[in-house]
Amino acid sequence: MTLATEGVDYRRNRPKSHHNPVGQLTRESGLHRNHPGEAPGSAVPAAVIARREHMKRRTVALASIVLVVAACANAAAPSTPAPMVSTPGAAPTTAGSASAPSTSPWPTQIPAGPDVSLAGLTDPAHGWAVSGQRLQVTADGGSTWRDVTPPGGFATADADRLLGVDFVDAQHGWVAISEAFTSGSDASYGRVDIWRTTDGGRTWAKTQLPRARFAVFGEIMPAVQFDFLDATHGFAFQSGNEAKGKNDSDLFWTADGGATWSADRPTGDGSQANEGMIGFSTPTDGVIVGTMRGNGIAVTHDGGRTWNDAALAMPSGASGAQLLFGQPVHLDGRSGLVIVDFQADSGSVFHVYRTPDAGSSWTLAASLPSGVSTVAVLDAQRWIGADGAGMAVTLDGGGSWVRSSAVGLPGAPELLQMADSQRGWAHVRMNVCLDVKSNCSSRTGLYATVDGGSTWTQLRPE
Repeated sequence: MTLATEGVDYRRNRPKSHHNPVGQLTRESGLHRNHPGEAPGSAVPAAVIARREHMKRRTVALASIVLVVAACANAAAPSTPAPMVSTPGAAPTTAGSASAPSTSPWPTQIPAGPDVSLAGLTDPAHGWAVSGQRLQVTADGGSTWRDVTPPGGFATADADRLLGVDFVDAQHGWVAISEAFTSGSDASYGRVDIWRTTDGGRTWAKTQLPRARFAVFGEIMPAVQFDFLDATHGFAFQSGNEAKGKNDSDLFWTADGGATWSADRPTGDGSQANEGMIGFSTPTDGVIVGTMRGNGIAVTHDGGRTWNDAALAMPSGASGAQLLFGQPVHLDGRSGLVIVDFQADSGSVFHVYRTPDAGSSWTLAASLPSGVSTVAVLDAQRWIGADGAGMAVTLDGGGSWVRSSAVGLPGAPELLQMADSQRGWAHVRMNVCLDVKSNCSSRTGLYATVDGGSTWTQLRPE
């Protein structure tokens, strides 16, 4: 999260990408089991199959590059790792370090442990995780866990699929679930329930999002990206619906902690291509990164009612590659950061871009060290990165980096969350095939450090 501030200034005080995992939810649940209304072995509409295959390809192909803000004791939590979204753009430059192929040892079994699909760290002691279709919270940094799953659960007759989770602190949280249905004529078809808690999950209250313009097909509901500015004010965002040829998104606003939600504020008429990941710094100022237009960033200054292309300063020689965007992070009401991966056949170069004007323009601020694609931001100058084998720390906003070794991580994190300079969590995606294209397994592990990343211990929310 960002540094703590006095009073309420609506600033973005935590990462949003780890609570609303579009990619993980799609990969782990949406694509590998039947959806509501589908009997086992029943025929699935061609449009649904096309959507699922599209999301599968996009999820597998795109690296998870996430820029997150460190969590402060009185700040909020993140919003699940979301997959990277690509946009036409530039080619890698010589600034920074391009990724290079590495030699892998003979594959071994994945370490035992729970598959943690979502997780968020709200302060050094408090966090939450989803594992085994259950939502659990911790008050001691992950040593012990308490089940706080909302009534009906995430995969039962009462609730079919988890769409998103977010906590802004140890007490205030939200869960989005697509309603179960048996046919397209059911009243529940295409509806999203929002469960909210104000006491750390001990009790829950339920409401619904208003009808969306684009996310209306129950079989292929996109994830809900929560973006809460504090315990009262926040947004819910559903990105795109390519299966039906509509390339804009649905946006909802609440000013009462999620008890009620505004009518949909669609990001376009279906042809504007405003899809991706959102990040708001105030109730009026926000961005969508990874759009299919311009240089990949759209900006609003009226709470999402209208959107325009932001200006992104391209590095020299950066024509012809794809741009992959990390989760945008706002340090205050005006300034913010985002990682941009410039991809070409020769490799990837990761740059950090900065905005001084609430997202209207972005300029190159720094380049990440070789192998580092995940960064936690303590403040504007202090960033912590990880590449699996070690840590990289900068105290001058990316001007210089100090490397150190790390023990206990089974691979490079796809998401890094730091509550302070010493205590944090890492999400590590593990995949292995013991034989050629067979005997394969995968899971996401959750690991914790209390010494700035020198050593890591696996957490077990199960």
